Amino acid sequence: MKTGFGRIIALLKPHRKLFGVALTLELVNIITRLIVPRLTARVVNDVITDGLYDLLYPLCGAILALTVARALFTYIRACIFHKISQDITFDLRTGLYDHLQEMPWAFFDKNRVGEIMSRMTGDLNNVRNFLCNTTFSIYMNLLCFAGSFVFMMFMSPEVTLMVLVMAPVIALVAWKFNKKIRPVFREIREQNAVINTRAQEDLAGMHVVKAFAREDYEEERFNKDNRDLLTKNLQATWIWSSFLPFMDLLSSLCTPITLAGGALMVSLGRMDIGTLVGVTGYIWMLTNPMRQVAGIINATAQAITSSEKFFYYCDLGSDIREREDAESPAEFRGHVVFDHVTFSYGDKTVLKDICLDVQPGQTVAVMGATGSGKSTLVTLLGRYYDIQSGSLLVDGIDVRRHKLKPLRKHIGFVQQEAFLFSDTIEDNIRYGKPDAPHEAVARAARTARADEFIEASPQGYDTIIGERGMGLSGGQRQRTSIARAVLIDPSILILDDSTSAVDMETEYEIQNELKSVLKDRTTFIIAHRISSVKNADQIIVLRDGEIAERGKHSELMQLGGIYAGMVADQMSSAVKVA
Repeated sequence: MKTGFGRIIALLKPHRKLFGVALTLELVNIITRLIVPRLTARVVNDVITDGLYDLLYPLCGAILALTVARALFTYIRACIFHKISQDITFDLRTGLYDHLQEMPWAFFDKNRVGEIMSRMTGDLNNVRNFLCNTTFSIYMNLLCFAGSFVFMMFMSPEVTLMVLVMAPVIALVAWKFNKKIRPVFREIREQNAVINTRAQEDLAGMHVVKAFAREDYEEERFNKDNRDLLTKNLQATWIWSSFLPFMDLLSSLCTPITLAGGALMVSLGRMDIGTLVGVTGYIWMLTNPMRQVAGIINATAQAITSSEKFFYYCDLGSDIREREDAESPAEFRGHVVFDHVTFSYGDKTVLKDICLDVQPGQTVAVMGATGSGKSTLVTLLGRYYDIQSGSLLVDGIDVRRHKLKPLRKHIGFVQQEAFLFSDTIEDNIRYGKPDAPHEAVARAARTARADEFIEASPQGYDTIIGERGMGLSGGQRQRTSIARAVLIDPSILILDDSTSAVDMETEYEIQNELKSVLKDRTTFIIAHRISSVKNADQIIVLRDGEIAERGKHSELMQLGGIYAGMVADQMSSAVKVA
């Protein structure tokens, strides 16, 4: 596998023609700069020393023309480099985002959103800066160094060799600098990800922070992370400040060496004044690349460390992939069969040997204590996670052999924590069916009993809601989420405690409206209220990941087990409240 540097450079391959044009322009640019000291030497020798004043204007005109050409080439080259870097950045960011869309739920269970955002912003900008500025700087400085070396050798080999004495020393210092700075940059990037995650979590959870008066605690945690970032940045600054002046000093010594050596050569009659002036004109082009070594290493180290985690995400394949021979049933009817299904999160087994046959159109209620595996059971239907053993069939086909998108498009999922986007209420409802007409959206809203609060909103269905549904109550978000699931007319409907945030009267109204929707549709209901599940065709009670009880409401009540105890507890609570 290519190293970080190699992979960054490989990004230029699709743009190699345009990149080649930019490099050619810079080559011409460097040549114009290399010619100027030669012309300057002729001005001194031919015009000033020998009195050939007729050559003054042509030589000065040539110098002026080369200067103007260099400015034009620099402008064009800069535009090309910036375009290439921005195009690559766009492609990388889009590619990573598309890649993340394919990742399974397990990936987002393990990776923090703030860290991912850090890779898509700060890290990607470091890569872009390298492609836009550092690659050009490396190329330009190599050309400058090689070109000025050749021209100086042609004019005065002795003086050139005197200057090059400093090159091995500068190379050694640069190597030590890179060895020290690169690990620090890696720590800085990781700490940046930590602080971005902290800020994202705290700002998203600000309502909770204020509800528990924990502002001081969060400020202390953020300040600690920020202090760690400051310490690491200061460490990088100290390394940079220690090496840069020393490297600058070494490269600056080349000027007095050239002047001293050149003056000696002139005094010995082995060099004329014009040649000395010309050689002096090449000193900057020869020594500046030496000065730039520290900056180039600094930018390269930042780009490589930034790219490592970015490419890590790009290389991280999804555990859940659609098979090449994937298929879809001729008709989605909603027949679901759990055949000895076992599922684990890592080493923790959540579901054990689940066997369940749900006929098309049946309603199954899933109950149990918190952590018993209720939500996990229904998430397996859309293959958001893969089971460890057994098989899960939807309409006769194992979900691992289903085409993923058609399967998921036929499952309406209403989660307990209803997530809404910062958009209009109507567009949130039609999210799963963007071409749905307004009449269908309004009908779905009526079914979810969401039409009343929507029509009472300032702009009705065009009302913009805040991030994650801010501006709506918990019950309003849940009702909007139910409407979104109902609109797609799914074969399988999953209601994961979807009415927990509404009052019992509203829940009753929603259930009555849903009767027509649930008819001839396979439905899984996860709920804690007995009123939500008592009419189900089948009720299963999970305990420690296993089906402890199953049957209809009346059958389970006669059994007098876990379910009957839950009913008794709720009735007792209702009496106490009354």
